[in-house]
Amino acid sequence: MNKRSGLIISMVNNAYARSRGIDATIDSNVPAASLASEIVYRIRQRLRAALRGYPSAYFGSGVTIRSRSRLEMGSNVVFGSRVAINALSINGVSIGNSCTLDDGATLRGSGVIRNLGIGIVIGDRSAVGAGNIILGQGGVRIGKDCLLGPNVTIVSENHIFKERTVNIRQQGESRSPVSIGNDVWIGAGATILAGVTIGDGAVVAAGAVVRDEVRAYSIVGGVPARQIGERGSS
Repeated sequence: MNKRSGLIISMVNNAYARSRGIDATIDSNVPAASLASEIVYRIRQRLRAALRGYPSAYFGSGVTIRSRSRLEMGSNVVFGSRVAINALSINGVSIGNSCTLDDGATLRGSGVIRNLGIGIVIGDRSAVGAGNIILGQGGVRIGKDCLLGPNVTIVSENHIFKERTVNIRQQGESRSPVSIGNDVWIGAGATILAGVTIGDGAVVAAGAVVRDEVRAYSIVGGVPARQIGERGSS
């Protein structure tokens, strides 16, 4: 890397950190042409969001937002392509500062209009992975600095199916809130079921199905998920 390229990368690092409100470091091996292409892409994302009425956000192509009056969004939020949000719910959908929603992520505050859901809250600097589905019928709260891998599913409602002589769709639903603390990492393909509380600093392994409480700083995995370790232990 020559001196000029190093200066450009340093300037971009500083500009990105200021605009997103998070630390950012670009690999020195990134070619100048690729870096320039990425800058142009980010500018296009910014313009696309501004034209939609969100001047401090970044939107990929194909972003859809329904019930936008119920969407509360902080500054420097990044939406990848085909992100879909339906904020219709009692408390709406709230996304904190410097959050990222990767390609194809879906957030729904309600399932049906006959019975509005509670909604969804995502804390500052949290990252929602590609293909995530977050359903806020019973209420979903995700803390700050969380990492959700690709294809994570979070549900806060279940169908009632007790009666044999009544179709399941006619038996209604039961709702329980999901609460995820700060600094939580949820691995790819994990499923978080209604009523689950995950403590600060916990790690959920890829593919796990979480149906019970996860203690702070514990590591869980499996179907159903069980504790397999703890952060900071030898």
